[in-house]
This record gives sequence, C-alpha cells and structure tokens, in this order.
Amino acid sequence: RKGRVHINKKYINGQLTKGKNINKIMEKNKYVPRVNQIDAIYLNKDIARLIRDNLLENLQAISPVLFIKIQPELDLIIQSAIWFGSVGKRCSTFGQQLLVLAYDAEKLTVSRLVLHFILTVLPGYVKSWEERRLTRRVEWFSEAIMWVENSALILNILNYFRFLKTGRKPTLVDYLLGLDYISLRNNQRRDIGYKYLTRELLWGGFMEILGLVLPIINFRKLQRVLKSWTFSGRRLEDRDGPAFLAPQMTLSTTCTFCGERPTLPHHMGCGHIYCYYCLNANVLTDASFCCPNCGSACPESGIQSV
Repeated sequence: RKGRVHINKKYINGQLTKGKNINKIMEKNKYVPRVNQIDAIYLNKDIARLIRDNLLENLQAISPVLFIKIQPELDLIIQSAIWFGSVGKRCSTFGQQLLVLAYDAEKLTVSRLVLHFILTVLPGYVKSWEERRLTRRVEWFSEAIMWVENSALILNILNYFRFLKTGRKPTLVDYLLGLDYISLRNNQRRDIGYKYLTRELLWGGFMEILGLVLPIINFRKLQRVLKSWTFSGRRLEDRDGPAFLAPQMTLSTTCTFCGERPTLPHHMGCGHIYCYYCLNANVLTDASFCCPNCGSACPESGIQSV
C-alpha cells in the first residue's frame, strides 16, 4: 500500500501537480464563452427547423388532408424526438454537441429533465392546439396564453441582460432550472476565421456599390436598344396609309408590353394598346421608345387613352 501511494504521488507530481490543481481545472472546464453559448442556441433552432421542415414537407406531399388534421401532433412528435435524441440521451442539445458543450450532468436530475421537456416542447403544442383544435374560441384561455407569451418575452429579455453580465444560463429555461453549460475540452479557445470576415466585408462593399449603381442604369432604354439590334428587320418603314390607327379594344386584348389585360388602356397612335403604367413609364424613361410590334415612335401629342 505504501508503494502504491508513493507511485501515485510521483504520477500526480509528474502531471503538473494535477492533484493540487484539480479543483481549479474543473472550474476552468465550466467556463464557456458567451458567444459559444449563443451560437449553440442558434444552432439548436436551425437544426430543429431543418428537421421539422423536411419531415413535414414530405408528410404533406403524401396526404395534405391528413397533414392538416394532425399537424399539431406531428410537431409534438418531431420536437419530442429531437429532445429525446439530444438532451434526454446525451444531456446536451445538438447545437451544444457541435460546439463540444453540454449541460452540467450533476445538476441535470430526472426531475429537471422532465421540467426541461415540459418547458421547451409542450408550450408550442399547446399554442398550436389552441389555434387549430378549438372550434369555438375560449376567451379566457386565449387571453391566458397571450399573457404567458408576453410574460415569457419580458423575462427572456431580462434574463438576456443578466446573461451578458454573468455569462451563465443564457435561456430562461436554463435559469429557472439552474442548468449551466460546461465545456468538454480543457481551456478551449475560440478561433476566429479572418478569411470569413474578409469575405463578408468584400461582399458587403459589393452590395453597397450595386445599391448605388443600379438606380442610375436605364434598363428600359437598354432593353429597347437590345431589341432594336435583335429585331432590326421588324421596324416598319414609311407607310402610304394614314399616320394614325384607331385602336380596337376587344375581350382578348392584351398589353403589348406586359402581355396582361390592359389596366387603364392607352395607345400612342399605332393601333397597339398598352397599360397606362407600362406605356407612360417607357416614354418617360426613354425618349426614343418605339412600339415593340411595329416600331412606331411616340407622337408629339403624347399618349392617349382608349
């Protein structure tokens, strides 16, 4: 026994006095950066949304009528499966697992697990059930749900400010149950990808340039020039007939520019009918606008109503 104790002492001393600093190392393990905790929350939401949307889309495609009837129950089953596969099985959400985090297993007792399930999964089902199942709205029940939602929103905001100060228990459910995040890696540092930041800055600058340049470009004039190059043979030469052609409005008449039923039908003397907004916008933005069908230019008198 003395030999074993002597060997253990040497082993501990050889590992940077691990025996003396075991409590400090455990405390460092429990420190998790605030940004990692927030990232885990957003990852949880995105993962749950992706799983839910994919499954519900497939089920809706199989039987739309049945899907509408049992949608609240389907949501409950999917959310329950996600919870049991993450927190119920491994004491950590999927977002925490991606960031090598977990709940403190010492504090995650059976009663707290049950409360965690009730507070995270059941509220969504109750709200969906109240909206879809109650054919006759119960006023007091709807007001109670609204009051609970507003209260939870205010408490979430207050808890978020508390979390920014203390760095612990980022969500209201974690605070109510006393659950802390712990890191499964000793003294893990957060690496910053500057390539990603540089790419985002370049993309943001490019979007600002587009926002300044696009309003200056006259797309209608460009469209007319391209059409004149492509369909140059379609432009009519001088005709022997009258310069003005009276347009004829029928039930099947469509706008020459947009192809839809004319809204406030107008024309410019060539016999073709346009929507007022289509024709007026083209004439105002392009002084040389010509009819796409016959190539006639707008007369000096301007456009006229049909």
